[in-house]
Amino acid sequence: MNYKETGFRALYHRLSAFPITDAIRGSIEGFPDADRANCVLTYGYMDQEAGFTLEVLAAGSRTEKRMRFFDGSDACASKIRISAVEEIEFNLVKDPKGALRKRYAEKISILCSYDAPEEVEKTRTFSFLDGCRHRYLIDDVLVTLEKAGLQPERCWIRITSLGEHCIMGTLLNEPYQDFGCHEGQKIAFNVRETDGGRIVCYTDMNQGAKLTEEDLEDGSMLKTAIHVFLTERTKEHLIDVLTLLRDSYVWIPCTAIFGDADREALDRAVAEAEEKGNLKSLVGHTFTSQQSIRLVPDILRNGDKFFFPVFSAEEETGEYGNGFSMVQSHFLEAIAKARGNDRKVSGIVVNAFSEPFVLDVDLFGLVEKLNSRIVEEPRDNE
Repeated sequence: MNYKETGFRALYHRLSAFPITDAIRGSIEGFPDADRANCVLTYGYMDQEAGFTLEVLAAGSRTEKRMRFFDGSDACASKIRISAVEEIEFNLVKDPKGALRKRYAEKISILCSYDAPEEVEKTRTFSFLDGCRHRYLIDDVLVTLEKAGLQPERCWIRITSLGEHCIMGTLLNEPYQDFGCHEGQKIAFNVRETDGGRIVCYTDMNQGAKLTEEDLEDGSMLKTAIHVFLTERTKEHLIDVLTLLRDSYVWIPCTAIFGDADREALDRAVAEAEEKGNLKSLVGHTFTSQQSIRLVPDILRNGDKFFFPVFSAEEETGEYGNGFSMVQSHFLEAIAKARGNDRKVSGIVVNAFSEPFVLDVDLFGLVEKLNSRIVEEPRDNE
């Protein structure tokens, strides 16, 4: 059997033996007993950038009755890209007691650094995606972009995670038509079966395509949508940002205001540490408040205008965020807090210190009236 016939799953995280051909001979140079070898022992893994790869573990000798493998070499690191040997016949090597894996454990363990996140690993078991996969880059799938008024267009998307009702990935190439998305953007896609029984991947790029809460959880979709809008300020891109804001949870920088008794207790602790010349003793010290703590949102000023800052993710706050308590709230709650602030704010600014997007106060009502794109997850019957 060969890779072209079996696909990656036969070799993935498996031990296999390839006969030494012109394409392979150079890969065992420097390995013990390479001069008397006629096969090579390999271990298959996935390099997302270079493609499916075979790591050479050792040279070997094969006869009609048995295969035996020589010592490995920690000094030699040799890789065979599957594209160079996809039509060469190979044999899977049985290792029921794990003796070979133990023998070459150090080299195999190094390859763990190439392991993908758990959800991506799970998608590699999805055989229904095989017809859409790149032959060598197994996490890259062809996805058809669909949008009213445009011709369907196929683009490569690299799988990054799983949603409850979709697969998430990164768009790897720029579409020829204006689908409202760009290379590098996070895209959700689904699969369906054609009338001919073929499985295809597709994504609905029309406004209002449904999302799950997990899709928005890390804030990357919102950040990408803002980047796209700031790059190309079209009505469609603005609507995309507004609809994502309507369903997103954001981080609000707040100042913690202690009650008088708590403030006095904290001041006493600081004063005592100063007297002992040991302020470092307060680092990691737990302070339990006896009164309610008020969390007051920060306000940013630009000239004579005030803005209510929120962030798509905590890391977007940078050094600025170190001086505040970060509180996560739904964006609709952020609108309510902005309206109720003592200062008359001109709008909400998202990611003020990276790629800022300002939602003018006049658009608050519009966002509140937008329909949610979140698909509710079905509840288990009790």
